[in-house]
Amino acid sequence: MHPVIKLMEFSWKQTEKSDNARLATQSEPEGVTQINNLAYIDDGNSYHLLDVYYPEGTEGKIPVIIDIHGGGWMYGDKELNKIYCLNLAKRGFVVFNISYRLAPAVTVNEQLQDCAYALKWISENMKNYPCDTDNIMLTGDSAGGQLSSYSAALLSSEKLRKVFGVVYGNLKLTALMLTSPVPNMKTNGVMGLYTKLMWGENYRNKPTYKYMNLDEIIGFAEYPPTIMITSSGDFLAREQTRKTAELFRSKGIETKLMDFEKYKGKDLPHVFPVLEPESEEGCLAIDAGIRFFRDHIKSKTEV
Repeated sequence: MHPVIKLMEFSWKQTEKSDNARLATQSEPEGVTQINNLAYIDDGNSYHLLDVYYPEGTEGKIPVIIDIHGGGWMYGDKELNKIYCLNLAKRGFVVFNISYRLAPAVTVNEQLQDCAYALKWISENMKNYPCDTDNIMLTGDSAGGQLSSYSAALLSSEKLRKVFGVVYGNLKLTALMLTSPVPNMKTNGVMGLYTKLMWGENYRNKPTYKYMNLDEIIGFAEYPPTIMITSSGDFLAREQTRKTAELFRSKGIETKLMDFEKYKGKDLPHVFPVLEPESEEGCLAIDAGIRFFRDHIKSKTEV
């Protein structure tokens, strides 16, 4: 195993301890129906599971949000984002919260294949839940933002689906929400050394090598209106989020950037809405994303 991967495994174990301590202080919101641990690939792998949440007493069809968690491609599962996703559902949505296999056991390309299987399962099973199948937002944070931005591209591009070896069902996105995404993985320095290895130690010899940065695939894709969220203390992804917003706008994609400065004198950290979804600042960011989605639901309805 590459020494950088060994070092990062240790680092993610420390993150897991702090996340477990944080999650232990948080409570699941009441009034949300949960259907947990549905297999989107029936192979007994715990990373091939997803949850479905929606408000209790829902009548009729409501819009859909699909969430892909972060964790540096090496850490976490759907439980990491459960409180966040339940708070999204509480606002009037059916939310699908998915897990995927982790590096270094698999590569980013294989994670994208997992996400594709999950999205295909969702497209085939939404009829079993109160889903408005015409109004779907895909969202992800940090590494999940990369996986979400790529999944949105692969959904719209047959060429990219062939390169990455993925198969999707019939799913069309109304909107995309990226929280502190890190979609450029050929960067220099220590971060770049780590992110490149997420594609496998022989990443240079793979067909995906030409497509490891978002600017290398965006020309093949059709993106829905997109909102991006970053913050003053987002040292991991603030620059990448800003550059991604600029890239989207340069391609004529409707893009809104929410760059949150200090809140009550405090720098807001990386993926703060996901970490603290019930805090004042977390609610501000989540509600901004929800308004963006609802605005485009309204726009589609009026067409």
